[in-house]
Amino acid sequence: MQMAQPRYWFSRAGQIAGLAFLAATAAMAHAATAQTTVPHRDSRDRLLATNACVKCDLSGVDLSGLNLMGADLSQADLSRANLAGAYLTGATLYQAKLTGANLSGAVIGGANLSAADMGGVNLTRAVSSRANLNMANLARADFSGAKLEYSNMEGAILTGANLSRTDLYESRFLFADLTNVNFIGANLHEADFSHADVNGVATDATTTCPDLKPGPCDMHVLSESGEKLGTMRQPHFAGEGATPREDPFQFVLTLYEG
Repeated sequence: MQMAQPRYWFSRAGQIAGLAFLAATAAMAHAATAQTTVPHRDSRDRLLATNACVKCDLSGVDLSGLNLMGADLSQADLSRANLAGAYLTGATLYQAKLTGANLSGAVIGGANLSAADMGGVNLTRAVSSRANLNMANLARADFSGAKLEYSNMEGAILTGANLSRTDLYESRFLFADLTNVNFIGANLHEADFSHADVNGVATDATTTCPDLKPGPCDMHVLSESGEKLGTMRQPHFAGEGATPREDPFQFVLTLYEG
């Protein structure tokens, strides 16, 4: 009987040590969680106060409906962020991470999203004119019902993206990867597909082709021939107020002389 007491004591001591370890682990986990959530809140506050948050962690943050016109979010992590209905006109999101983000109904006219990672982003019903999306990763992005006229998507990756019912008037897709893109019901009038990868692209009678004729569009011919014969297209970002086919250098010179 006397020998059983030490064993009982060691058993109780082990239980106490185990409980203490579990409590310490839980406390550490709670502290780690607090440390990961605090920067998100600080980053959001910084963005709202200064309209800039370069390289900030804003993943999963709710920014829906906010006025972020001209905001600098270069290289920020906005993955899974809610930007639905946000005003991002003229904002800079160069190399930003927007994977899985919600930009449905957002206004992104003139925004710089060059080289941004936007895989699986929701851009349904987004409104834009002259947005810069060149070299962006837009694989599996949903643009359905968006207005993206004059958009620059040169060299962008749009594999499996949904651009059905999207207004893409005079947008540029030079050298873009458009594999398995859905253009059903889209307006492609004057769009430039020079040297784009158009394998598996879907168009039908509801699609408006670059030559203004109803689809289906011969995307391979458009990719190989590029511009319509006799057409000279001017850059979309020549300067504020310049018309699409106006000489941009003459436009700037006129402003300077005036």
